[in-house]
Amino acid sequence: MMNRIWIAIAVCCCLALVVSAQAESIPSEVTITDQAGYTVTLNQPIEAITSVHGIGTYYVYTLGDGDRLIMAYYVGVKAISSVPATMLRWEPRLSELLSYGDPNIEEIVASGTDLVLADGTQHQAVAEQLRELGIPVALYRAESPAQMKEAITLTSTLLGSAAEVRAAAFIADYDRVVDTVASDLSALDEESRKRILFLGTSVTKAVSGEMYQSALIAAAGGVSVSDALLGSWNEVNLEQILLWNPDVIVIAPYGPVQPVDILENPDWQSLDAVRTGHVYRMPRLIAPMDTPVPESLLGIAWMANTFYPGLLSIDLAHEINLFYTKYYGLELTEDEIDILSCP
Repeated sequence: MMNRIWIAIAVCCCLALVVSAQAESIPSEVTITDQAGYTVTLNQPIEAITSVHGIGTYYVYTLGDGDRLIMAYYVGVKAISSVPATMLRWEPRLSELLSYGDPNIEEIVASGTDLVLADGTQHQAVAEQLRELGIPVALYRAESPAQMKEAITLTSTLLGSAAEVRAAAFIADYDRVVDTVASDLSALDEESRKRILFLGTSVTKAVSGEMYQSALIAAAGGVSVSDALLGSWNEVNLEQILLWNPDVIVIAPYGPVQPVDILENPDWQSLDAVRTGHVYRMPRLIAPMDTPVPESLLGIAWMANTFYPGLLSIDLAHEINLFYTKYYGLELTEDEIDILSCP
């Protein structure tokens, strides 16, 4: 009798193990609503990701899943020859992964990707074609710090629990930097805050108040002189720049413009920023820190330190080293830390 009982128990255990194994073999599903309002449902786990959104690519790395990328755009990178040395050290597979230009639908389909990350403004037609072919697409629209943090959170939900933990840690670090800068500069009144002109790929291309760069300037305690402008990059004339008369000029870390182009231009000499030598090009190691990428938290710290030297409690070199080690798994050299630490 006892033998029959033990046999019955053993059979039940085996059946339970079989059922459990079968359940584990059935992929679970995750559903999100992306930033363009589309529902994205994915079987888990995701093994292969294609990012045709140069900013979204960095979300994947920050969440610890860069090894899942099989094809990627990198904001500001059009060829291996233009890649910073640090970037090549950080991503040894870059020559295999790098893509740019218009997304190639056939190439994406042939890659066997599980998910495509795309720009919610530029890639609507591409996303529609891919969905019709059965390939899930997540669209991003992140032009503010809140939207950037939302984008990272959405991405982490698609990538799994470990990514969700990293997303929460990153958002906590971002908020800590912003809150510390705000606290350190809280005693400054409006008249004491630096008036900032942020320029792009030409000396007459200024940011609008709707752009991410303007939000970073505000987080760094500055006031954007071009805040009333609308849309994306605006072409402005020199007369307008002279009327603005900024205290500090910051140049984006891409494009051909260098501080010397402004500092040595006789037409710009009456500007306060030029007379005091406060014209800087934002530094870059991997992603440009003025865009809605995770490294933008360093952009805030760098700008605040540049605008108000000596007023901040933040150790900029420490924050730089912490970010690249914690989120990109990259140990920086002292020279690399200095590049980002010094205006």
